[in-house]
Amino acid sequence: MDEIATEAGVARSTLYVYFANRDELLRACLQRMHTLLLDSVVASWERDNSPVERLRTLVLGMLERIDDNPAFFRLTLATQGAPSPAATTVGAELDLIGLDIAGLIRDVIEQGTHSGDFRLLDADKAMTFVGQQLYGAMSVRAGDPRPAPRHDAADELCTFLLYGLAGPARTDLHTLPAS
Repeated sequence: MDEIATEAGVARSTLYVYFANRDELLRACLQRMHTLLLDSVVASWERDNSPVERLRTLVLGMLERIDDNPAFFRLTLATQGAPSPAATTVGAELDLIGLDIAGLIRDVIEQGTHSGDFRLLDADKAMTFVGQQLYGAMSVRAGDPRPAPRHDAADELCTFLLYGLAGPARTDLHTLPAS
């Protein structure tokens, strides 16, 4: 809490006015990251109807949250795995965020399957696959001292995902639309 107060330019006691402990602060930071992600995704999804563009928007939004503060993401991952009350708090918050993101992924997959952009497949398995790839990409990016430019990384991940989701008859998905 001392380091956070110093970085924020406030007294440590000021932090305790708003947060009872480190767990509450971590939870609030996670909630803020989640809100920022949803705000960016919802705004883009209102104008982007294509499931391919919606997938890219989701990936880009998640990478943006990591780029905002990779150290915080690494701290969150480390805290989640520790046997402590903080891990329980962080784990519960991440579970809620994960369920929300899984719902967004499912919506994209169902829309893409319905429109013919993605081949017909088990939505639960596809959602799990996409979620695992996103989580892995975020974890690697948070630990990379010089990550690839965000748009390039999003294009690379989406291309990988689309080749797994696009049916064999779809040859027009070799490249993503320009950023």
